[in-house]
Amino acid sequence: MLRHTILALGLAGASAAQAGSTDGLNIAAIADETALPYVGAVRQFVADHAASEIRCGEYSLNLQNVYTANLPPQLTSELALGAVKDKARRKTLSKVLTGFRDKTVERGFDAALAYEIKAGTLRLYGISGAMGEKVVVSTLPVDAARDQKKFNVAACKALASLPVLAEP
Repeated sequence: MLRHTILALGLAGASAAQAGSTDGLNIAAIADETALPYVGAVRQFVADHAASEIRCGEYSLNLQNVYTANLPPQLTSELALGAVKDKARRKTLSKVLTGFRDKTVERGFDAALAYEIKAGTLRLYGISGAMGEKVVVSTLPVDAARDQKKFNVAACKALASLPVLAEP
């Protein structure tokens, strides 16, 4: 399976806040090869909500910046998707996400948005860098995923309940 790191969504952050707080999340978005046709939808999701709050049920999500380069080379679709069910991979993913630093990502990533196509369904996984947090799964039939509004709701559901982490 090819590895493709697609983009990262970045927001300034601090500890113990929800995605809807003014603190915001740093999120790395990673697609496997089956989901490459949805790269544009992820970018549009970011563009649609870069300057405004999106509501997802009881949560809200604020997006501010998009990072498309300088992501950790270890941050692969295989690692992110494997972390959904494997504790050892989850621990590795957590270390990669929270430990990454560069000029634009000063405190690491809070979570990953990993996505793939399985059995005609787009599956989006919100995976926190905190080991104790549950993986949030949002699904959408491939036909419905072509509708940007439906895609945006599914992506928001995968991300909005994830916590902002303190700097490790």
